[in-house]
Amino acid sequence: MKRQGKKGPQAMQVNSTLEEVIAAADGMSDKEFRIYMLQMIWSLKEDIRQQNQTMKDHFNNELHKQIQEAKDQLYREIEVIKNKQTEILEMQEAINQLKNSIENTTSRVEHLEDRTSDNEDKVFQLEKNIDSSARLLRNHEQNIQEIWDNIKRPNLRVIGIQEGTEFQTKGMSNLFNEIIRENFPDLKNETESQILEAYRTPNVQNHKRPTPRHIIMKMPNIQNKERILKATRERKQITFRGKPIRITADLSTQTLKARRSWNNIFQTLKENGFQPRIVYPAKLSFRMEDEIKTFHDKQKLKEFAARKPSLQNILGKTLQEEEMENNNENQQWEVGQ
Repeated sequence: MKRQGKKGPQAMQVNSTLEEVIAAADGMSDKEFRIYMLQMIWSLKEDIRQQNQTMKDHFNNELHKQIQEAKDQLYREIEVIKNKQTEILEMQEAINQLKNSIENTTSRVEHLEDRTSDNEDKVFQLEKNIDSSARLLRNHEQNIQEIWDNIKRPNLRVIGIQEGTEFQTKGMSNLFNEIIRENFPDLKNETESQILEAYRTPNVQNHKRPTPRHIIMKMPNIQNKERILKATRERKQITFRGKPIRITADLSTQTLKARRSWNNIFQTLKENGFQPRIVYPAKLSFRMEDEIKTFHDKQKLKEFAARKPSLQNILGKTLQEEEMENNNENQQWEVGQ
């Protein structure tokens, strides 16, 4: 505001207090007062303009600051996003590699499963072949056993004759006749001098062995052999020159083993009055319910006993022990293999 040289409205400052304005107005004319008011209004406008400009500058500065901060934050976030995107791309690459690895592994597993399936088929076929071979082997062994038993069927085995006795009696025939005369005088006329051949077994004597070798005597027919064996069972005690000896059927090793396998069952049946017998070549026979029952193997006997409670009560424990013993032998054989 321009000041005037004389005291009046021109000489007052715009920022005068209300009291000062009122006091000054008392001495002003209307024209001076109007001029003064215009000056005041103009000064007020100028102040308002300056304040607005100041506020605008401050607002612009703050806005620019905030915008800049927002831009910086946005740039940082964009950078983070770029880094994340790089990490995501790396992760995606790792996932792709892992996926490829899984696909390769799956392919190898499928190939391995195919090979395993083929091997299982081969093992299954091999097991079938082994089973078939085992059956054929058992059949061959059984056939050989039967052939050998048929060869040996007319034979008698004499056990307990001292070595060299056949030289004292001047031959096996005289020795045989002496046994018949001493034990079976009723069979003397039927069987005397009726042996086709006789020999010690094994062929070579083991001098370290305390017991004498057995004598095998081949009869001309099975009927004479059976008569002698029947008479042996009835007499129970057979002697030669007063010393006990034994006369048995001459059987193959397999048949003897099969016969011995019935021992426990045979003894149990005998103790319970079933009158058991071992029938040629290795069958178990006993009397039950006024009938003769004959069995070739223990499985058939087990199945039969299961249908007969009274027989099951007698043989159940023995059959169970036999089965456990067979299982143990099979396990030991498998371990040995």
